[in-house]
This record gives sequence, C-alpha cells and structure tokens, in this order.
Amino acid sequence: MPERSLLPGKFFFEYIPDIALIVKPDGQIMEANPAACTAYGYEREELLEMDIFQLTPAYLHGLLLEQFKKAKKGGALVEMLQHDRAGQDIPVEMNLQPVRYQEQLFFLCSIRDITHLLEILSKKDHLSWLTRMFTNIFMHITDGVMILDSEGNINEVNLAAERILNQKAAEMKGRPLGKILGIKTPYTNELLRRGKPYSDIEIFVESGGKNIQLTLTGNPVRDEGDQLSGGILFMRPIENIHNLVHRFTGNRASFQFEDIVTVSDNVLEIIRLAAQAAGSTSNVLLEGESGTGKEVFAQAIHNQGSRRSGPFIAVNCGAIPRELVGSELFGYAEGAFTGARKGGSPGKFELANGGTLFLDEIGDMPLEQQVTLLRVLQEKSITRIGDSKLIPIDVRVICATNKNLWEEVELGSFRADLFYRLNVISIQIPPLRSRIKDIPLLFDYFLQAIQAKTGRQFYYDEESLMKPLQKYHWPGNIRELQNVVERMVNIAGGSNLSVEHLPPEIRKNDYNGNYFNRVAKSETTIFEARQNSKKQRAEQEKQNIVALLDKYHGNVSQVARELGYDRSTIYRKMRLYSIQAGS
Repeated sequence: MPERSLLPGKFFFEYIPDIALIVKPDGQIMEANPAACTAYGYEREELLEMDIFQLTPAYLHGLLLEQFKKAKKGGALVEMLQHDRAGQDIPVEMNLQPVRYQEQLFFLCSIRDITHLLEILSKKDHLSWLTRMFTNIFMHITDGVMILDSEGNINEVNLAAERILNQKAAEMKGRPLGKILGIKTPYTNELLRRGKPYSDIEIFVESGGKNIQLTLTGNPVRDEGDQLSGGILFMRPIENIHNLVHRFTGNRASFQFEDIVTVSDNVLEIIRLAAQAAGSTSNVLLEGESGTGKEVFAQAIHNQGSRRSGPFIAVNCGAIPRELVGSELFGYAEGAFTGARKGGSPGKFELANGGTLFLDEIGDMPLEQQVTLLRVLQEKSITRIGDSKLIPIDVRVICATNKNLWEEVELGSFRADLFYRLNVISIQIPPLRSRIKDIPLLFDYFLQAIQAKTGRQFYYDEESLMKPLQKYHWPGNIRELQNVVERMVNIAGGSNLSVEHLPPEIRKNDYNGNYFNRVAKSETTIFEARQNSKKQRAEQEKQNIVALLDKYHGNVSQVARELGYDRSTIYRKMRLYSIQAGS
C-alpha cells in the first residue's frame, strides 16, 4: 500500500476551492483537502479514518456503487446528496475520475456544493411562475386593460379589451390610443406627460356600429429610475358597473307568480294573463287600487321573462318632486344645473338597461316629462339633461296606476299618445274585497312571516276572526290587511289573537250583526300599535347589543362586525339606549 504522503494530487488539495477526496474502490478515504474538512465538519484525520459511504445517505449507497463501477471505464458525473457531521444534507455534483498509482486503482472525487445553484434555479422557476401568473391575470382579468408607451401607442391589450372594443389585439397594437378609442384623450395626455392618474372617467366609444359607454381609469408606469415610461388603462362597460350596483343595492325582483297567495278565480285568471305577457317584450300597464300588489305582479312578470337576469328598477313617479322627475329618469351631465354632481349621474333608464323599469303611479307624471318619456319609448335612447349625446337603452317598461288613465286623458292631464304607447298589454288587478276567499290565506301568510321573524307563536279561532275580516270593505287592500295583522300581534299581549284585537273600524259588527260594546279609552289605533311595535324592536335591539358586549368583553368593533354596522353606529345606539361599555 503506498504512503498517503506519496499519493498523487496531495500538494494541490490545499488550493482547490471544491471538495476533493481520493478514495479506494471500496470507498475508503485516502486523502481530503481543507475544503472537504470545512464542508463536512470533520478534521482531516477523522476523514481519513472514514469511507465515503459514511458521508452519503444510506438510500444512495447503491447509486454511489454504480457510479464507481461506471467511473472505472472513464469517469462518472452525478448529482446526489451527502451529509455533514450534524446530519444536514448537502446537495452536490460529484465527478469521479479513475487514477492509477503504483498499479493500484484510486478515484479522484471532485465534489461541488450546488446548494447556491439550486437556490438560483429555484428563484428562476419562481420568477417564471410569477411571469406566467401575471400574464394569466393580465389576459383574463374582467376589466379591459391596455398598456401604453410614453408616446401613447398601444403595446399590449388583454382579452377583455378585445371583447369590449370588438377588435383583435393585433389590430390595436402599435397604434395611437386616440385612433382606437376615436376620441380626444386629455386625461391620458396628462397621464403620459405628468404622471397624473385619473379614475372612472366616462367615455363613449364607437365600435362595431354601436355606441359603447365605458368608464376609463389610468395609472402611470415608471421604470427602475422612477422615470415615466408609459401608462396602463382599465376600461369597464357601464353596464357591468350597473349590474354590480344592482347586486348589492337590491335592484332585483324577488317575487314569482307562485308567490302570489290566492285561490280566487279572478286572480288566477290575472296570473295567467300576466304570465303570457311575461313572454313578450311589449310594455305592460297594471291598473288597480293602491295596495293591491301591482309591484308584486310587475316583479313576477320580470322574473318570468327573458330579462330575468337583468336589473329590476322601481320608480314611484308620484313620490319624486316635479322638478326632479327628468333628472331622476334620464340622468344629467356634469354642470347641467347648480348642485349637479361632478361627472354627472345616470338616470333610472340607464340603470335599468338590459332589464325592466317599473314606473309606479305613472298617472302622476308631469305633462312636460310625458313628452320626453314618449320619445324615449319610441327611439330607444335617452339624452341626459345638459348633454347632447344619445345613449342607447334596451329597457322593458312596466307601468302601474291607481287612476283611470283614460279619464286622465279626457281631463287633459295625461297624453293620449303616451297612453296608447303604454297600454299595449293592460292588466286589471282586483281589489281585496273582490277576492274575499283569499283573506284567510293572506292573514295566515302575514302571521307566519311575523312568527318567523320574532320566534313567537300565535293562535286564533278562524271561524270567529274571519267573519268580520271578510265583511270589511278594505279600502287599503292587501297592504291594509298586512298592517292589521301586525297591529293585532303588537296589542295582543299574549299568543292568542281574537276579534277584540282588530281595529275598531273592522270589529264594529260581529257576524250576527250585533255591535260590540266599545270603550274609547281602551281602543288602540294603528298608529299606537306601530309605536308599540317600534318600542319592542328598540328593546330587542338594546338587549342584543348588551348581550354581544358581554360576549366580546366590551369590544365594540367585534359587536359592530357581528351586527353588520359601523363602530360609530354602535356607539350612537349605546348612547341612545344608555348602555355603558362595561355593563
């Protein structure tokens, strides 16, 4: 066996930065350089008492033996793991070269720690993943996105922008923004010149033969030296924004035809006619007294029709001040009048685009606005007050009135041409006194709704209670019946409802035709019943807040989140109900 000091390469080991070992075919280490001692954590003398298999995880011994066999034929290169004195894995690249000395075979093992290389590759893979991810986000984000260079030319366009503008990216790339949008873009010029961002600027773009209404938001893009290098624009169709607003503000129809409570033949026939009307796109006129449920029928017609996925916007024409009807229905442009909101405001027709506009109490609309409404219905477009742009709309109109519109036409307070335009499909909603068989059903329906809300159970004798209810003429119709049920629940004091809890105007006759003995002081009016209900709700709210304050140890923020209020609202209610934070 040769002397260790005479082994080849010994004097060069001191200068080799990589790990270097000389081993025998059986794996015994014959020489190790300082880099090996540092990497493995052993002294040189300790390494010379070991074999290379002791520095290699057991599950890799077979692989290492295969590499030794391979190296005999001219060398081998393999990536594998070794471990140091503490048992920590070291990823390495091992180069095995056969060396003969005095007719004995040795292997020169040049071993490079590739931990840093793997970290670089990992970072590269991560960057590649991020690039793919950001590209996917850019291409598939729901907003249209354009990336501009410093001259305002389009560099990149995402799929949503292609869809919104009805143009391919290849047709838009490299062209000036103004050529694509077809408008002057002063806000974008300021963005590219001074880095001044802007948001939600309303624009109209001609594309595919249609006038598209968009909001545009622009942000500057800066390079590593914080110098302006371009801009990024986000575009969103107004229709998408309106749909989002409707989703969160409740501009949706909730009633279906099956929700209408009835067993009366006349109402069932009205439901059949209304269901037929739902299948068309024609205007509908609902006529009937106040409180008969005209809006319920309007919502059901909307939900049965082809526009069910669109918004349902309800407007009470009689509740809008005369001078505001135009701006409420048709919107206004910025600066149209004193107090006009910056950027203008869309009207109800724009908000209802793609859906249904329900105009309640249409008979109360001022004559001067009736002219504008007629033009809108004929031309299918609106012009905001103070503006000249025509905005196309796609809206189905359902109107309701408690007046005889033809009499209003004869009196000169309603335009005949508008009446004919609205009265394409006319549906008469019967009053409650014409459907007395429905009164027990409706009474029970409203009572169950109160029971579900309060958690209380109520009982009544149907025979004695329904007789006076069915004899009453119900000037307020279904809405009045709902108020009566609420009144009875609030003044009953217990779980049993009886004739004595009815309003005096209903219970003045029993079913035998006798008068009840009434004591004026003991009678409770509907107003008083509502006040009692209000007090009960306030007390219940107070108890809820106190219980939650106790549950969350006085943490007002937690209570606010639980109840869905702002913290300021909880503090205001605590002051209102004289609740102390520590109570």
